[in-house]
Amino acid sequence: MDPESILVVDDDRDVASSVKEYLTQEGHSVALAHSGRDGLTRVRDGGIALLLVDLRLPDMDGIELMQAAQRLPDPPEIVVITGYATISSAVQAMEGGIAGYLEKPFEMPRLAAVVQRVLERRRLVRENMHLQAETASRLRELEVMLSISRTASATLDVQEALRRFCRELVFLVGADTGAAYLLDEPSGRLVPTAGYHVPKEMMDAFVSHPVPFGEPGVLQAIRETRRPVFSDDVDSDPRFGLELFRRFRHQSGLVLPLLLDDTVAGAFYFVWWKARKRFPPRELELAENVAAQVTMVLRHARLVERADRQWRQLQGLYEVSRAIAAAEDAGGILTRLVNEAMGLLGVEAAGLRLLEGEHLAVKARTDSAASLMSRARVARTEGLSGAVVTGGRPVAIADMAEDDRIDAIDRDGAREHGFRACLGVPLQIHGEVIGSLDAYARDPRKFSPEDVSLLSALADLAALAVHKAALTERRRGSR
Repeated sequence: MDPESILVVDDDRDVASSVKEYLTQEGHSVALAHSGRDGLTRVRDGGIALLLVDLRLPDMDGIELMQAAQRLPDPPEIVVITGYATISSAVQAMEGGIAGYLEKPFEMPRLAAVVQRVLERRRLVRENMHLQAETASRLRELEVMLSISRTASATLDVQEALRRFCRELVFLVGADTGAAYLLDEPSGRLVPTAGYHVPKEMMDAFVSHPVPFGEPGVLQAIRETRRPVFSDDVDSDPRFGLELFRRFRHQSGLVLPLLLDDTVAGAFYFVWWKARKRFPPRELELAENVAAQVTMVLRHARLVERADRQWRQLQGLYEVSRAIAAAEDAGGILTRLVNEAMGLLGVEAAGLRLLEGEHLAVKARTDSAASLMSRARVARTEGLSGAVVTGGRPVAIADMAEDDRIDAIDRDGAREHGFRACLGVPLQIHGEVIGSLDAYARDPRKFSPEDVSLLSALADLAALAVHKAALTERRRGSR
C-alpha cells in the first residue's frame, strides 16, 4: 500500500464512496472500511498515513477506533468526519490529538484542503525527524573518527590502541562485543590482542585460542576480497565455521579486515548475540574508513618495533664481535652466540654443530636444546644440520609435520619434544662449509628473509670465532 494512503472509515457507503472518488481525482490513494473493526484491521496492517473516521460506527465508537490507532508504533494522522457533531465530541476528539474535525455535510474542496494540509505537515515532521536522526548519526560518526584520530596520534601501544578502537567501533556499529586480532606472520595465525565487552565465560577461550589464518570460509573471504564479511545468521552460514564461533553461539557477526600495504594484517570481529544485524553500504564504508585509521597505528608501531629489533640485533652482533676479538677460546663465545641467536630470533632453542670428518659434533647449545642435541656426534648428512651442510645453504622449515627435507628420525624427535619449526644456516670459512647454526621454534613459523640474514650474520661470527681459535692453537703449537 502507498505510504501516503488514506483510509476512510464510514458506515455511510454513499459518503465514503464520494470521498474516495474525489480524493482519488486529487491524486491520493484511498481505501474504504465500513466498520470500526475492519478499519482497525486495515490500520494495523500498516501503510496508512491519514484516517478519516466517522464518530458513529455500527460496531464500535469512533473515539475508541482513534485511540486504538494512536497506540500503534506508527500511528496515522486522524481527521474526524461526522454528522453528529457536538461540543462534547469535538472536545473529546481534540483532546485525543486529531488533526481536523469536519461536520457533515461538508464541501469536497474543503475536505481536500484539510487532507493536503495534514499530509504536508506529516511529511515535514517526518523529514525533520529523519534529518535530526541523520545529523545525530553524522555527529556520532565524527566523534568516533576524532577519537580514533586522537588515539592514532597519541599512542604507539598497539594493544591499548586496539582496545580503544574496539570500543569505539562497538559503539559505532551497535555491536554487543568486539575483539581485535593481529596476524602473527611467523606462525600464520590471528592472535587475540584486545577486546571490548567480552563475556567473562568467554575470556579464557578468547585469550588462549589464536585462529589459523589459512582456515577456509570467512578468513578466506577477507584474504581474497580484503573487504568486510558479515552474516545475520552465523549458525547457518557456512563461511562462519570456525570452532570459536560454534563454541560461543551468536546471531550476527561482522569481520572487518585490517589492511597494511593492501595485505591483511589483522581483523576486528563484532558480535550481536541475539539481534539480526544488517549493514547498509554507508555503515560498512564508515567501518572500513575507521579500520584504515587503525592501520596507521599498526604501521607506526611496526616501524618502531622494527627499528628497536634492528637496534637490539646490532647491539647483539656488536657485543659478540667484541667478545670474539678479546677471546682466544671459541667454546665460551659459541655458547654465548647460540643464546644470542635464540633471543634475537625469538625462538625457544638453538645449537651449533661443526664438521669433524664424516660427523657433525655439538659445540654449543642452549639449555632448552638439550633434548634436541642429546647426541654429541651425528652423521654429517643427518638431521637439520646435515641438510644445511650437505646443501651449503640455509634450510627453513615452517612446520616439520608438513615438510620432509630432514630425515624422519630427527624430525619426529623434534616434534616429540614440542618443536615444530626450524631454521639452519651454514658456517663457512673461505667458502668452505664447516658446520651449521640451528634454531628451533615450538610453534609453526614462516621464517622471514630478515630472520635468515640475522642467523647467517651470527653464523659468520661463529665461523670467525672457530677460525680465530684454530689459528691461535696453531700458533701455540708452533712455539
